[in-house]
Amino acid sequence: MLQLKESHFLKLLWTHAGDGGTKLVAACLASGVMQGLAVFTVLQGLEQLSGDGIRFHTFLGFLVCLASFYFLFRYITGRSAQIALRGIMEWRMRIATKLRGISLLEYEKLDKGRIQAALLDGRDMVVEAARMLVAAAANTVMIVVACVKMATVSLAGTLGVLAFMTMGLVVFLRLINSVQAQMGPAMQADMRFSGSLRDLHDGLQQLKVHKPKTTDLFAGQIIPGLDAASDARALTEQRHALGISFFAMFNLLILGLVLFLMPGFLGLEADETSTLLVLCMFSLSPLISLVTTVPMMTKVEMNLQELASVEARLDAVTEPFERQGVETRWQHADPEVPGFESLDMRDVRFDYRDPNGMRVFGIQVDEFTLGRGELVFIRGGNGSGKSTFMKVLSGLYAPQTGDIHLNGALVSDMHMEAYRNLFTVVPTDYHLFPRPLGLHVTAERLHEVLRTMRMETKVHLREDGSFSTLDLSAGQRKRLALACALLEGREVYLFDEVAADFDPAFRKFFYEELLPGLTRQGGTVLAISHDDRYFHIADRVLTMREGAFADTAEGAGGTA
Repeated sequence: MLQLKESHFLKLLWTHAGDGGTKLVAACLASGVMQGLAVFTVLQGLEQLSGDGIRFHTFLGFLVCLASFYFLFRYITGRSAQIALRGIMEWRMRIATKLRGISLLEYEKLDKGRIQAALLDGRDMVVEAARMLVAAAANTVMIVVACVKMATVSLAGTLGVLAFMTMGLVVFLRLINSVQAQMGPAMQADMRFSGSLRDLHDGLQQLKVHKPKTTDLFAGQIIPGLDAASDARALTEQRHALGISFFAMFNLLILGLVLFLMPGFLGLEADETSTLLVLCMFSLSPLISLVTTVPMMTKVEMNLQELASVEARLDAVTEPFERQGVETRWQHADPEVPGFESLDMRDVRFDYRDPNGMRVFGIQVDEFTLGRGELVFIRGGNGSGKSTFMKVLSGLYAPQTGDIHLNGALVSDMHMEAYRNLFTVVPTDYHLFPRPLGLHVTAERLHEVLRTMRMETKVHLREDGSFSTLDLSAGQRKRLALACALLEGREVYLFDEVAADFDPAFRKFFYEELLPGLTRQGGTVLAISHDDRYFHIADRVLTMREGAFADTAEGAGGTA
């Protein structure tokens, strides 16, 4: 069973209840008492029914208790749901902000499906569990009140009922413990199956043109994964059903024991037996709801443990300069970006390593310089290190050795955010947001830039500040990405194969007019490119092989 002191669920509720936590607890107690008093008025009415008839004040007392119970129960279930919802949403918001604070390299190592599940799944379950928990707490109070009343009728009979209930609870909790032990493997099987579905989603294009791949994926991964996940989940639910059905049967057994055995063994009178029987009947229904809360609590606790595990993983890889105030960093003032005059790299090394720490690939830059107003191209084969070099240059990857100097000053971790904001980066996998984030541009200014990109008839800015559409071809999407990059107005532009999806006419415009125009306006451009027919426009053309600059070629605009 989960330890109450270590319960993420209870901690979440109590933390976010704040000053209202005591009020919620008091309302739970009062709700249970009112429920018990309503039962007492029913018993009193039964006694009066066998005498002179039910009195009006007894009926009135029943109505008062019932109304009080209704309003208190509605308050505790509604309030607890609000607290749980706010708590789980704030937790997810905290994880989202921490996700922004980790390094790009560590982000690329993360299981994206696990992160997405942690941020999106299980919210409704947590809210429902909160309702069930406070309802169970109120029902527990009602059961205690009923047991006190039983004790006034027959102490021996009450002890007998409690003994039977305790036996049933012990057996039930043992069954639930066995369920909890099986839930971990079931969740792992679900995650493996989800991974297979992600392969189907991400690799749909390859699967559509290669039937053997489709057959292999379904036969070797998806179907076995589905079977394993279904079998594991079915076994877990069977154990849940066994526990709950056992306890429901055991409750009926208790009623039978009270009715058929206690009068003879304990010498109870008929009215005492009927009172005990009525109290048991009113207590057993709340007891069942209390018992069914345990499996739900177990599921929720495992969900929140996963959420806590994801958060701990992010905490462990948060970048040093992001740690302070990482949860509210998005609200901080934008960094003061320095002007750009020159950038130097000396003896910079960055290595990718496998989980065992063995080097897989890396770059070694003995010397690299970039001056204001330069237009520099980098060429090289696939896997030569071009994109990695650009990520190191822009501060997205931290080099293991070497120094980077901006305007002659060493770039340290503490200045990394300002340094990164010096660059406008358009990578090969540029993500288009539904609106131009962080730009605060007018529709007229956007239209002007889109006209330059020859996109003014394809996209416009809506009144709400969003793009009219993102349903564009690959080349059009890249042009829209380029338009957003130009609107950022940064001093250094880093382009990674931006022109790869352009049609010939726009590609010519991009190289012969747009890039030279940026440098004439004081901008600096570093572009990864394979378009050797346009290399003549560059000041320098650098070649990378196996993670290092192999040679330097002169461009039309200057010397190496």
